Amino acid sequence: MIKVKDLKNRFWKQQDWDTQIDRIIGFTNIARITILFTLMMFSAIASDTKHLLKQLVDEDSPANRLPEVMVYLQSSGMKVWFAVYGFLLLLGVFYPSWQKQNRWEMPNITSVVDITMMVLLTHLLGSVGVGVGFGILILPFLAVSCVLSYGRYWLLYASYAALLLTISFLVQYVPFDRGWHAYVGVSANFILLVVGFYLVSVLTSLSASYLTSASQSVEKHRTAYEQISALNKVVLNRMREAVIVVDETRRVWLHNRRAIFYFPNLKVNTEAHFLQELVRRWRSNTRQFFETNIMINDVDMNIRATPVYQNDVELLILFIRSEKDRQAEAQSVKLTSLGLLTANLAHEIRNPLSAVRQANGLMTESAEDDPIMTKLCSIIDKNIARIDRMIEEVSTLNKSDRTNKETIKLDEFWKNFQQEFLLTRPEAIGSLKVDISRRSEAVFDPMHLQQILWNLCNNAWRHCQKKAHSIHVAILPLINSDFVSITVRDDGGGVPDEMQIHLFEPFFTTQSQSEGTGLGLYVARELAHANRGDLRYLPNRKAFEILLPKARYD
Repeated sequence: MIKVKDLKNRFWKQQDWDTQIDRIIGFTNIARITILFTLMMFSAIASDTKHLLKQLVDEDSPANRLPEVMVYLQSSGMKVWFAVYGFLLLLGVFYPSWQKQNRWEMPNITSVVDITMMVLLTHLLGSVGVGVGFGILILPFLAVSCVLSYGRYWLLYASYAALLLTISFLVQYVPFDRGWHAYVGVSANFILLVVGFYLVSVLTSLSASYLTSASQSVEKHRTAYEQISALNKVVLNRMREAVIVVDETRRVWLHNRRAIFYFPNLKVNTEAHFLQELVRRWRSNTRQFFETNIMINDVDMNIRATPVYQNDVELLILFIRSEKDRQAEAQSVKLTSLGLLTANLAHEIRNPLSAVRQANGLMTESAEDDPIMTKLCSIIDKNIARIDRMIEEVSTLNKSDRTNKETIKLDEFWKNFQQEFLLTRPEAIGSLKVDISRRSEAVFDPMHLQQILWNLCNNAWRHCQKKAHSIHVAILPLINSDFVSITVRDDGGGVPDEMQIHLFEPFFTTQSQSEGTGLGLYVARELAHANRGDLRYLPNRKAFEILLPKARYD
């Protein structure tokens, strides 16, 4: 039994770490915009409030005093900060790539700039910078700095921020002349911020390093997955069997190209109703492999069914092949093996055959006055010739894939063939009628075409009435086709209906066993197929037709 992961999750897309970096830069820009415009809004509110208080309250009145944070927002230093940070913000929005760096470069310059600007903001806000909590704005930018540096330089970033904050703290409060109790709260906030710098940096660095490593691992596994998927697809489509994967509702999950050959209307995510009986048998025992033969679309099919399951996913993989194709393949393997054996043993077989033929010739000479002995010698001689022909034909079959194709002018080819055929069979002179279309040219192995025509014309002569024009050969290119047709027809009785399905089977012959090998038509069709042509029998015309690929001229 086979177990697989849920195929519903087989199509996935993993965002890599670099893509996440781009998103973080985008979010950082949003944070910068939020900080800048919020502070500018409060600065504007402070300015308007200041003018309003001047009009309503005496200048020396305590009510005329703004909150401390608003006073700092009105300083000239803050105005400079707004201008510089606005410029950096525009640079980051319209040219975001400057914020990225190669993984192995020095620390990120934008990270240093962000930390510097946030510490400067804390300093410009005076006592409320650290005391009220504005210094906490430094922490997110420290985290972003570690992420943009892929988890490296965390100690450098944290120490840099702590150094700047320490300088700011000392500049504001040295020489500490207001008594120690006045500095307890702000000192505690300062210490907590510095500790926070190191904690946030180290935790973010560890997370970034882990995610970077995980991203590399995911990328590696994704590449391997894609390679295996591509390899599986190639292997699946090169299988001689049709492969269909269905679920319990007969819905098709997957199929290969061979399945389309058998079932042209088959589509993924559609119901395959013709598989109803197989699905029913599978559902009766969902974990058992089975093999069966059933008729599908009036074709006898051999089917091997393999259940696939894991948790809530249950599928059935069907390996389908027509019984006719299976038998043809078995027969082809058998004959190929026979051809290889014959090729290897031809010399050893022919040597004893020659000895038997020679001995039989001597026996025939010595038994001229004995009719029974003469008849027996004749039988021996015919069977020796039959074995010799069988070896030749099987050897030819073994060499059928060794083609030497060339462009053949069929009118010239036929003239030479006819001359040779009539020299061998002079009694057939006048019995051949030929119709040849002009400029009929094909791409074929001349030796193979010679053998195919020789076989067909010999068969036609053997079965015809031996009259004038008893054999009719027509050579013409087919209209709207890539083939040239050669038909060989005789005036005999044709092939009986019950024999037509066996015509191209090996070792099937209509002659006596001593005369025919039963391999002629089989070998002829295999030679035609080796040249990307075909050989078939046309019952309605009582003729054999050879299809030859046309010669193309670009």
